[in-house]
Amino acid sequence: MTALLTVIHVIVCVLLILAVLMQSGKGGGLAAAVGGGSSSSMLGGRAATTFLSKVTTYLASSFLVICLLLAVLYDDDAAVPRSATERILETQGAPFAAPFDAAPENAADADESASAIPQ
Repeated sequence: MTALLTVIHVIVCVLLILAVLMQSGKGGGLAAAVGGGSSSSMLGGRAATTFLSKVTTYLASSFLVICLLLAVLYDDDAAVPRSATERILETQGAPFAAPFDAAPENAADADESASAIPQ
């Protein structure tokens, strides 16, 4: 399902780019370059601008809807760990931290704790 939506999404993206480029703006755009800039040409008239505006609106709307659908379909937080650190902790487990006695109360405890540390 997501593969099909992704393919449709790419097609809509390419068509949206072409529709935006075909519209004439202040500089004339690609429509003026292809149509020659005259009002009698196929892409240079007012009807073509209205048609391209509608196509752009529909393509942009479908782009947004497909983006939202793909985001909902790909949102699977419970199944996949969010970071590499979480994946390592899941496979190896949390590292064991030995308790640390900050200050022994007497000298005998200090000697025992010093001998317990591996060399």
